[in-house]
This record gives sequence, structure tokens and C-alpha cells, in this order.
Amino acid sequence: MQTEKPMPQQSDFSATFWGVRGSIPVPGKETVKYGGNTPCLELRAGEKLLLIDAGTGIRNFARQLSNAEDGGLELTILLSHTHWDHIQGIPFLGLAYDPRNTINIIGPKRPDTHLMDALQRQMRAPNFPVPFEALQGIKTVKEIEPGTSLTFGEVTVRTAELNHPDRSMGFRVEYANKALAYCLDHEHTDVEQIHPGLAELGQGADLLVFDAAYCDETYPRFKGWGHSTWQVGHQTAQTLDVKTLALCGYNPDLTDRDLDEIADKAEALPGNTLVTQEGATVTL
Repeated sequence: MQTEKPMPQQSDFSATFWGVRGSIPVPGKETVKYGGNTPCLELRAGEKLLLIDAGTGIRNFARQLSNAEDGGLELTILLSHTHWDHIQGIPFLGLAYDPRNTINIIGPKRPDTHLMDALQRQMRAPNFPVPFEALQGIKTVKEIEPGTSLTFGEVTVRTAELNHPDRSMGFRVEYANKALAYCLDHEHTDVEQIHPGLAELGQGADLLVFDAAYCDETYPRFKGWGHSTWQVGHQTAQTLDVKTLALCGYNPDLTDRDLDEIADKAEALPGNTLVTQEGATVTL
């Protein structure tokens, strides 16, 4: 059985996985090891704190913060897109209700709706009893075009459009000569030809977080749904000279036993592949 291989402790750049599932949370006895929360990745780069996506894992992220009750937290949330499993944790982010905190949300621009509208709709009656306006800690909600670069002190974030319904944006976060690429959600179109957005973000990355919703055997039933396979992830990582591949965004039907089997198969292949578990931290 595969165990996660520690990366060299060469910088204060780390990634913690608070949610590794796609589509819907799946708590239960069959998902205890790898976790059942939807996507949320915590990044610490020097003094900067960022989150990528705000699925149900965001609640456990907030609970572990030692200064959560003190106020004055500065946090940037990067949203890949506004499908429910990537934003459904926002109403349950306690930090967002504290006006002493400064939380800034950035996500992709869409031609048919605004990012703020998407966030507000999930908290409108009869869907939710508390309106988005109660989140006094959220100071800004900003839309950007995929391809935009952002700077947060010594941290640079590059973005690119991926292949997913309703427009999904991937990220490349660079700090201290290290790079993390986040490519959820994304569907490959040609195994032999890597999507240009994925190639731009992933080339030479120290860590590539990749959509592993399916296996090659199950993928044909879900073609066109916007997700990829762990085998394609491995091939992509090898082609792009990625140091470590982090599989994520698992189909909710995959049990701990299924993921253990994937881990065993991945361990037998060239390169370093992590089948990520909720709560695991990787230091770049």
C-alpha cells in the first residue's frame, strides 16, 4: 500500500488538503481514510494564506486556525469555478461572519452571470436562512479573466482556462522558486495532446493537483462531464516533468478500498504520485 512520501523541507511553502472529493460530500465508514469533504486546499507561502476552492472542507480548515477567535485574519480565496461542490462551504465559514477579518474572493469571469450573483444565490431563501450580506468578513469579490496573473507579496498566481462545463480556471502558485499547479476540474480531450491551459500551468511544477474523478475503465460512461482519470494524470505529470503528482477530486463512489488499490497501482509506476488524504500536508 502506498504511503505519502514527504517532500524536502526546503521552504515555508506548504499545501494542506481539507477536501478531496468531487460533486457531493460523502461521510461514512467507507471514506474515513481519504475523507469525504469537497475541495478545499490551504496554501501557506511565507506570511501569505490562500485557499483554493471553498467546498465543505473549508469548515475544518477554519476550525484548526489558532487565531480564529481573535479576528484580524487576512485570507484570499481563489475559486476555480462556481459549481456547488466548490463553493458550498462558504456559508459555513465562521471566519466570514467576523467583520474584523479580511477575506477576499477571486474567481473566473463568465459572460452570462457575475461571480457575486452565484455566491449570493446559494444563500438566498428558500435555499439558506442567512443571506450572503451577513458575511461581513468578506471584503471583496473579484472576477478575473483566465490568463490573468496576480501578485500577493512574494507570491505569484498565474491562471489559465481548463476544460470543464461552465468555465473552470486552474492556478499556478509560485513562491520561493517552487511552483504548485492546481487543475480541478478538468477533462482531457486527447491523451496524447495536453490541453494548453493545463500545459501552461503544470510544466515543471513541483506539485500538480490533478482531477482523478475516474479510472480509464470507468471514464467512457462519463465522457463530457468535465473530469479526468488518474492514469491520464500520471501520463500528464510525466510529460510535463512534474516532480510530484497529487491526485484529488475523487468520484464520490470511490471507497477507501478503491483508492488504496489506485495507490498501489500508482506506486508501481515511474515518478512520485500521492493519492491525497483529507488533512494531509505537503511541503514543497
